[in-house]
Order: sequence, then structure tokens, then C-alpha cells
Amino acid sequence: MNINKLIIFILTLFFLNFNYVWSEEKIKLDEEELPAIDPFQGNVAVGQNQNSGDENLNEQNSEAGILNGMRLVGTIIGKSKKFAILSRPDGNVFKFEEDQKLNSNVSVVEIFSSYVIIEDENNKFYQVYMNNLIQEING
Repeated sequence: MNINKLIIFILTLFFLNFNYVWSEEKIKLDEEELPAIDPFQGNVAVGQNQNSGDENLNEQNSEAGILNGMRLVGTIIGKSKKFAILSRPDGNVFKFEEDQKLNSNVSVVEIFSSYVIIEDENNKFYQVYMNNLIQEING
């Protein structure tokens, strides 16, 4: 009789363990969809029309450097168009094309994969790199 109880007990444990393993949710990371937005980026909006900003803001940020506190965060180079992606300290992101004005004093001249060439109102050219380094081009 004890052997029958032992066999029933072992079978019950096996059945409960099998049921637990069967009901456990399996998540396959390879098949899981990735989010459409970058969760680490925060609330950042990509602006379509950069020149619609307040002129007062550009004047107030004139002491923040030639880019008014903006920094180069990326470039996009396609077959027919090139874009420079710049962001402000408040998190707003803007895209600029070649020969487009950044503000009333500075315009984008040429876009490369790792840097952008800009021109100021005094016809001086600068290379702007993604590590926030801005170098004047001599010559």
C-alpha cells in the first residue's frame, strides 16, 4: 500500500511540474518587435521648418556660439539629398539641407558623413564635428 501511495505521489508531482512548465510563458526575443521610437531619446520632436522659430531666441542665444547652442548629432546622406541633424540643449531636433540657413547669420554649405561645413555672416567657413568641435577653415 505504501508503494502505491509513493507512486501516486511521484506521479502527482510529475504532473504538477509538467503543468507548470507547460503554462510558463515563453518570450522569444528574436521574434519580438522593436519599438518604433527610441525609448532613450525622450520627448524629442523633429522639426520640419526650422526658420519658424522666434527671432528673439536666436538673438538671446547669440552668446552661445556660432550655432546658438546647437550641436551636430548626425548626418543623413542619400543619392540626391544630404541632411544635417542638429539639436538644441532643450532637446528639440532640427534637420537642415545644404545651402539652408541655420539662423539669420549662419548657413550650411556642405554636408559630409562625419562633419558639416558652415558659413557665417563674415564669409568665414567652419567645420562642425559630431563631438561638438568647431574648427575655422583657414585659406
